[in-house]
Amino acid sequence: MHHVDRHVLFSIMVGMGTAFLFMALCRLDMNGYVETRPYVLWGDSTRLSGVSRAWIEGKAAYRLYGGHVGVAMQVPYDTIASANMLQESVTISRCAVWVGPEQARVIIGKQRVDLGVGRVFRPLDVFNPVNYFEPGYERSGVNAVIGYYGSDRVTSIRAIYTPTFDWQNTTAGVNLRTTLLHNDVGISAIHQPEQPLTLVSGDIAGELLFGYWGEYVFVQDGDDDYSRYVVGLDYSFPLRIYAMAEFFFDGSGVDDRAQYDFNDIVTGRRQTLAQHYLYGSLSTIPLPFNVLRPAMNVLVNLDDTGIILIPHLNIVPFDNIDIALGLNVFLGPADGEFTNRTPFNGTAYVWAKVYF
Repeated sequence: MHHVDRHVLFSIMVGMGTAFLFMALCRLDMNGYVETRPYVLWGDSTRLSGVSRAWIEGKAAYRLYGGHVGVAMQVPYDTIASANMLQESVTISRCAVWVGPEQARVIIGKQRVDLGVGRVFRPLDVFNPVNYFEPGYERSGVNAVIGYYGSDRVTSIRAIYTPTFDWQNTTAGVNLRTTLLHNDVGISAIHQPEQPLTLVSGDIAGELLFGYWGEYVFVQDGDDDYSRYVVGLDYSFPLRIYAMAEFFFDGSGVDDRAQYDFNDIVTGRRQTLAQHYLYGSLSTIPLPFNVLRPAMNVLVNLDDTGIILIPHLNIVPFDNIDIALGLNVFLGPADGEFTNRTPFNGTAYVWAKVYF
């Protein structure tokens, strides 16, 4: 047993339990989508590439228990003929069961764990980091045990534990939320003994004439202490125009681009390298009969003045069909972060998605 991957073993055990549970239930809700994503990368050379993706999930509930299974498939175009295509591309992203009423519930298995109030930047989200290019995309879950208790409609407490057979590799956290002066307020703490890593945070979200949110995280990472924080605003203008802006500070980043280590990006250890970032979005608020849904997003590195422009147009001819056209354009100094993330200057794409 020593040589068996503990995370795989945990997923198998929960998966078997979930399968038996689903067979015992009389109703299973299924949904998902399939999509294809061709894109062209340009720079000193031009390359056509792409990926096909699918997402299928099933949910079932019966009185005081239920379950959730989600399977993701991602097949790059250049691996479609590979003999190991299915083995390399299929991922069980959700596989969890829950027990208890809605106000007092325990959830066990592979699941998404969201913490914090940031829309794009999530300084507390050590479990399921956000992709800044697609903040709303389904993120793979983590093996966890979550206990939730809500004493009323405004106050709740959530305990999170990611189990392994070695307690030094586990991560445990607690999140307390309540309402104060019409604001949603939360405090959280996360600890991992191995590194050791400790995060303590407070957040607030509310609405006056505009929506606002803020989150501060103090991080103790081994011998290093630093802060991360997010501040954001959004507003809906007349003519159904929506605007959002979010500022992010990361004290673990560097303020001199000569110190950038791009290996941290390549290996996935970090998603950003600098300290100060600004994300902005301008879009239309869709109505059911709107076929065209344009949006303009921008990510700015305030330390080296680099910019990623992300114009985007959704075409929705039917309720279950979504066609997307857009660009990712990398601008900035030659030694900047965004201009060196890839060997290309930008990407143009046309995506098609069908929901079922």
